[in-house]
Amino acid sequence: MKKVVLALLIAGCIAAGGLYYWMGTQEDTVPPVISFSDELVLYREGDDMELLLKGVTAQDDVDGDVTDSVVVESVLPMKNQTSATAIYYAKDKSNNIGQASRRIEYRPADGADWLDYEPETESQTEQTEAQTDEFAQLPPENPRIYLTTDHYTVKAGEDYSLLSFVKDITDDEDGPDWLYYQIHIAGMHDINGPGTYELYYSVVDRDDNMSNRAKLTLTIE
Repeated sequence: MKKVVLALLIAGCIAAGGLYYWMGTQEDTVPPVISFSDELVLYREGDDMELLLKGVTAQDDVDGDVTDSVVVESVLPMKNQTSATAIYYAKDKSNNIGQASRRIEYRPADGADWLDYEPETESQTEQTEAQTDEFAQLPPENPRIYLTTDHYTVKAGEDYSLLSFVKDITDDEDGPDWLYYQIHIAGMHDINGPGTYELYYSVVDRDDNMSNRAKLTLTIE
């Protein structure tokens, strides 16, 4: 009886060892997944590439968080020179490489300042009565954000920049160049459309004062 038990134990150990060896020899072939936050990314040609890693993370199914491995492979400007595609890579310990890309706001090295660019809109509209009322209700220390238009129509696949619709930002203390980096755009949209999307622009100053919410209706045909 003891011999039978001993034989079963030996067989079990051999089986467990074989399983452990088999699991250890299985190759990890799944690359990490790169994810992006909704943070606004502004990049001028020649800036430090580290700026483009803002809000970027990478997760691997085996190694876990591999965000430290993320690098920017290239920045490909669009024809309008106001937006670009940034391409990213991330690598896990098994040298599996994951790739992802996202649209960023872009200016060439000798291009216009962020607030100097005026897009070719179909029409220039004045502030609506509702927005005027919203300005009146804001305390004087809160910033104001103005758009070049409240409606814009674009063909599917055509390049456009959401930040190009910002006409001006005013505040009692902070300047527009600093405030421009604090712009938040709320609302989901498919850059390739088609569809009609409502986007809301706002900004917060250094004292955490919130601006009005300027509305843009974007139609992608």
